[in-house]
Amino acid sequence: MATTRGTATRARILSAAADLLADRSPRALTVSEVARAAGVYPNQITHHFGSKDRLVIDAAFVRFLRDTTRLQAAGRRATTAPAFRDVLARTALAMPSTGLLVTALGLAQDDDALRERTGTLLAVLFRQSERYLERIVGDHGWTSAHGIPRDARTFWSAVFGATLFATAGAVGGPSDVDVAATVSITD
Repeated sequence: MATTRGTATRARILSAAADLLADRSPRALTVSEVARAAGVYPNQITHHFGSKDRLVIDAAFVRFLRDTTRLQAAGRRATTAPAFRDVLARTALAMPSTGLLVTALGLAQDDDALRERTGTLLAVLFRQSERYLERIVGDHGWTSAHGIPRDARTFWSAVFGATLFATAGAVGGPSDVDVAATVSITD
């Protein structure tokens, strides 16, 4: 019973944090407002996540993975490989959660436990992306010159890098980077 209740509490906290991150930055998010929104005590957040930064990372990934369903739907509508690459790039760069995730990933820079967690979550993203690309390539009879695993990792690296440059105030923006060219899928 305690495990089921603990799992439900953790899910409520994660959902509340993900919802709150829709309209505030990770720095502005407070443990007390997440606790209020989730209907829990602040110490329960520490119990389940260890730190606010860990909660932010997990919540940012929840928001991001929700948004990738839009990306997948847009990609399924493409009828040519060039159109597919272009729609993936445009949609990924336009997803509101991409900037949030890049900010959250930055929280892990100086913390070994958080880096381990982001590594695990990125591995999930890469594997889901690979499975999606495998289905699309197989359904259309397309090919990947560099291999699907490399395409998935290179694509997300370019998306995150372009977003980081834009949010850090670099001249230009994500549209100046040819993210579509990082995917080697062809007709």
